[in-house]
Amino acid sequence: MIGCGAVMLLAFGIYSRARPHFDVHLPMRPILQQPELPNGCEATSLAALLEYKGVPVNKLDLAYAYIPREDLTDTLDGRTGPDPERAYAGDPATGLGFYCFVPPLARGANRYLQEQGSPLRAYDITGVTADGLVQYLRGGDPVVVWITRDLTAPRTGQFIWTLSDTGAEYVPYVNLHCVVLIGWGRGVCVLMDPLEGIRTADQQAFLESFSGMGRRALVVH
Repeated sequence: MIGCGAVMLLAFGIYSRARPHFDVHLPMRPILQQPELPNGCEATSLAALLEYKGVPVNKLDLAYAYIPREDLTDTLDGRTGPDPERAYAGDPATGLGFYCFVPPLARGANRYLQEQGSPLRAYDITGVTADGLVQYLRGGDPVVVWITRDLTAPRTGQFIWTLSDTGAEYVPYVNLHCVVLIGWGRGVCVLMDPLEGIRTADQQAFLESFSGMGRRALVVH
């Protein structure tokens, strides 16, 4: 898998099934991206967040009918595709699926919420600090965040494409992942991970990964 596909997370160390004391732990039902969306962590995380907020939703509907998406296309001049800040790149149901960042996810969420007649809206809170994350959680707001799958440094590979809107060359991350932050405690945090379900993670490792991915985050309220 190329995007946020099914790579097993570390069983010990960074991740743990232990249940330490939490300052806040929101009761979110886990939703998994497999088997339908092996590279659809964004749509799945958003589906879990909207369901938590009381909005019925299907991850496939979000992925294909609401979140802006653009296929990767092979041309005589090479491969072209979208800027992930503008649209999901590729097909999340296949091996040629990558990811999107906050703006297209927020646009998809807001279109869906508006059609459902919900007063809720999605907000791009990219740049939020650790204290800000905790304040959102204490206010009852889970936070969709972009990190890396194993909480190591962001990595890129050999795969590239030309951005269809600007002509610039884009080199995608190979270990990007999108999850929902739902809890915070003493040295740990809790994630609704679309690959693994509810997980605890070392807080410092999480924050370093979150920062390495540009502190990208989204809330719905």
